[in-house]
Amino acid sequence: MSATPSSDAASFPFPTQFVYEGPLNRFRAAVDIAPTGIDDVTVEAGPRHLRVIVDLGDHVAERAVRPLPDDLVFGDDHEAVYNNGVLTVSLSTRSRE
Repeated sequence: MSATPSSDAASFPFPTQFVYEGPLNRFRAAVDIAPTGIDDVTVEAGPRHLRVIVDLGDHVAERAVRPLPDDLVFGDDHEAVYNNGVLTVSLSTRSRE
C-alpha cells in the first residue's frame, strides 16, 4: 500500500518511500535526507499520521502523511534509524478500537 499523496509532497525536496507491510503489521517510511544531518530532523507520529520536518537553515521542509486505512492506527512499537543519509522510520500498526 502506498501512502495517500499529501499537498506538501511536491515541496518536500527529499526522495521518500512509504511501505505498509500488512502481514507484519508494520508501516515503514524511508527518507533520503543527505546531506542533512540527523540533528536537523524531527519526526512526529500520532495515532494516524506521520510527519517529517527537516530544518534547512533558511527554511523548513515538511512532509505529513495519513497513510493508514480507517480501520488501523499506529501502535506503541516504533523505531527511527539514520544511516548514510537515509532516515528509516518503522511503526507498528494495530486495529482501531
